[in-house]
Amino acid sequence: MFIQRPGAQLNALSFGQGSLTLLAVGGWIGSGEQWHLLFGHLPHWRCISVDHRGTGASTRSGPITVDDMADDLLAVADALQVGPCVLAAESSGAAVALRAVQRAPRRFIGQVLVGAAWQRKERGESDTFIDSLRRDYTGTLRSFIDNCLPETDSVELRRWGLQMLTRSSIDDAVDLLRCREQIAPADQLARLPLPTLLIHGDRDRIAPLQGSRDLAERLACAELHVLPGLGHVPIVTAPAQVAALIDEFGERVALAA
Repeated sequence: MFIQRPGAQLNALSFGQGSLTLLAVGGWIGSGEQWHLLFGHLPHWRCISVDHRGTGASTRSGPITVDDMADDLLAVADALQVGPCVLAAESSGAAVALRAVQRAPRRFIGQVLVGAAWQRKERGESDTFIDSLRRDYTGTLRSFIDNCLPETDSVELRRWGLQMLTRSSIDDAVDLLRCREQIAPADQLARLPLPTLLIHGDRDRIAPLQGSRDLAERLACAELHVLPGLGHVPIVTAPAQVAALIDEFGERVALAA
């Protein structure tokens, strides 16, 4: 389903008809497709993936900001008639999810943040990586994917990952990096009361585990599950394990809602 938004047209896919709904978004230039392997382990849920602006089959004609992407998630929920649900995000999608919860806390019964890269990037902090992307986009993405997947030598996952990431243009990739400079400083993050499940691989080379530990301390109602031996995208490399954590969390917060 394509959803028209100011400055973007969003692709969202809905699977299943369960009583619980998982609304999931990827990080950086990883589209909602990242979540599809995991969705297969939640057949009794309604699972919705969103290609945020500049990724996957979504397009954009305007700037990319964290606030716009947060509003996009709320617009997708409206378009698909989603009631209170569990919001899920991977990597830098965590910053978008946190902003969406700040904007409309009553829309969610809980949130799941996997490999959360939620902190503000200072201006110029990503310049070296951006320079590398501009010199050799494909080669730099291959190295990035290798760092995402330290726990597996799978050629198939790497090929799929490259196909997914290269659907974004270099301009989209750069703007999605730059938009993290707009995130409020960590000390301004509200102590959101929404139940939050943090999941992080202890071999994550992209977003250090300490980031999720810090976030768990800043949120009012958070629990952290560290996954031994896993890297940045356990939703891809260990989907059944992550789905089981989400399933148990969802059932628990639904009862408390």
